[in-house]
Amino acid sequence: MSEIKVAEFPARTLIGKSADFYGAMSPKFNGQEVLGPVWGEMNGMGEALGLPERTPMMSATRPAKSSEAENGLLTQFIGYVVETIPADLKGLEVLDVPAGTFAYVEHVGSMDTLVDSVRGFYSALDSLEGCTQRSGFHLEIYDERFNMESPDSIMTIAAPVERA
Repeated sequence: MSEIKVAEFPARTLIGKSADFYGAMSPKFNGQEVLGPVWGEMNGMGEALGLPERTPMMSATRPAKSSEAENGLLTQFIGYVVETIPADLKGLEVLDVPAGTFAYVEHVGSMDTLVDSVRGFYSALDSLEGCTQRSGFHLEIYDERFNMESPDSIMTIAAPVERA
């Protein structure tokens, strides 16, 4: 895992769908089982939506609206990053992710090691000097540097923060 940095991220609009799962920091972690099929479905939707090949994808995660949120239940919205919303959403939803300050790290490696990078990022985030976590979406950004088949793929893991 690379060094944690802090930067302003722009607002983004996503087209996709959401699912509830237990996050990587929970002993009930089930993200791969629950989210894998959703990612698989979304990977096939770009062409149906008329989006250019290799349109960036992103996930936006926050605590679930459930009493199980105390046990690590999260809601993740998985979608394509778009400039304009297609007329026919093919049954998908729209999520606007506001701009804000985020601490982030780049995961370099295969999908097999992503969970370890997420855990490492959130373990180190609590000791990040000059920032505190704030409420908001936690992001995973899969841009043009991401290739699911590559052992050296790059994606960004980000958490909303406030500068002290």
